[in-house]
Amino acid sequence: MKIVVDHLTEYQYEQVVGFGEHSLYLRPRESQTIHVESFELSCQPAGKVRWVRDCFNNVVAVVSFGSEKSSLLSFHCRMAFDVAEENPFDFILESRASHFPFSYDAREKGALRPYLEPEELERWRVLEWARAALGDLSKPRETFSFLTDLNLAIHRQIRYERRDDEGTQTPNETLDRGCGSCRDMAELFVATSRQLGLAARFVSGYLYERPHPDGSPTFNVAAGSMHAWAEVYLPGAGWRGFDPTNGLVADHHFLPAAVANRPEWVSPIQGQYFHVGAAASRMRVALTIEEAEP
Repeated sequence: MKIVVDHLTEYQYEQVVGFGEHSLYLRPRESQTIHVESFELSCQPAGKVRWVRDCFNNVVAVVSFGSEKSSLLSFHCRMAFDVAEENPFDFILESRASHFPFSYDAREKGALRPYLEPEELERWRVLEWARAALGDLSKPRETFSFLTDLNLAIHRQIRYERRDDEGTQTPNETLDRGCGSCRDMAELFVATSRQLGLAARFVSGYLYERPHPDGSPTFNVAAGSMHAWAEVYLPGAGWRGFDPTNGLVADHHFLPAAVANRPEWVSPIQGQYFHVGAAASRMRVALTIEEAEP
């Protein structure tokens, strides 16, 4: 299928301000299933754009504004890309990883170290919740089934809450509140996976769902918008995506734009402004994701 995205983000400031460099993590990551046909970016005020491939292999648009000042900052992206259908269950795990718990080999441990390091402050609360939700964590079980159960446990126990403010709740905060945004649930999934010795990372991107012919609401929360989910590295299968917000295994409807070992490093737009004193601002996002006619 061919997907067309129109994505506008505006920041309206109460005063005229200056701008530092902004990094945009909006271009889809190409793979065997995703091919970007076009990507157009316009900025206000006009900026100089250069493309960088970061340490996580994300393709980042870095925008410099020089001495330009304005009370309005906007980024408008138009993109089109081809997406091939993908069966998320079409893989064969290496025999050593077929059942959880398992161990990565020395080569994998070296490469995956940033995705294996757990947060010690979160350890006991997260493991306590995981034991209550999933039972005896030392009991062998099929690896993919175990991860699917973890994904569904978060989906069923944590209520989705849209949060437009910046930042991510800690896993403890999400468990205490019993609700969170898509990035909060991804954080809980990643934290739990790492506490259990599994390499996990954060993903930011787009979630597309075909509209229903009768106009009824889409099934997936956050469909048609920027979304956050998680991936776990499995020997023999590579990085496999899990969306605890919707309780789904990620397929070709999940369109990644950025991956990293920390949630703040996959924020779609990252940058700063300059002003003597604080300057209040409002953000507006307009995003459409459509399937083009064949």
